[in-house]
Amino acid sequence: MSDTFRNFLEEVKPIKFKEPLAETLGAFASEGAVLDYTFIDAVKMAGHACPTVAGAYLSCQKAMEALYPGETPVRGEIAVTVYGEPDEGVYGVMGQVFSFLTGAAPASGFRGLGHKFKRKDLLRFVPKKPDPQAMCFEFRRLDNGRTALVRFSPQRIPFPAEKGARMGELLEKVLWEAERDNEKQEFQELWTDKVKSMLLEAIDIDKWLKVEVKEELE
Repeated sequence: MSDTFRNFLEEVKPIKFKEPLAETLGAFASEGAVLDYTFIDAVKMAGHACPTVAGAYLSCQKAMEALYPGETPVRGEIAVTVYGEPDEGVYGVMGQVFSFLTGAAPASGFRGLGHKFKRKDLLRFVPKKPDPQAMCFEFRRLDNGRTALVRFSPQRIPFPAEKGARMGELLEKVLWEAERDNEKQEFQELWTDKVKSMLLEAIDIDKWLKVEVKEELE
């Protein structure tokens, strides 16, 4: 294991993708390569590990399992709709994670090669919210129209209230560089404990992360 990241981060199940664009342009040593996108990869992209990044990773992972049962998801062939504004709360951050994992890009994305491999405009933000009680994200396969609507309810993630209060108290101290003795380490342990509980323990996950699959409408 790497000595850079905490061990538990390396235990998180990766999301596997095929990447036909990279294969077409000769990045792989052989055809049919399957790539592992790990949570640590998402951490490197986002610059930190937090409940938001963990929630985005899990939302994408569960959506891919629902959309591609028994198959390997195809990066670049998935459209993502974020039901929220990019500068509203953490929707923008979660959108970046989705873009990194699936290849779906906003208006600044890759325009494609001829009629293939377009990533541009596959990630979009819509202010309308299907469920006011949850953060909602839609993942749609471009090949068959199959859609997975993910409802993520971070407020329902089980975490002791006293730990949450202490974490908030310590965060303020750390940000102002006013922590004492081992308070910074204590904060980091509490912070990563919540991330770990989401990614590995997934207690009551069916209550805070739900996926609804719809086939293409006739």
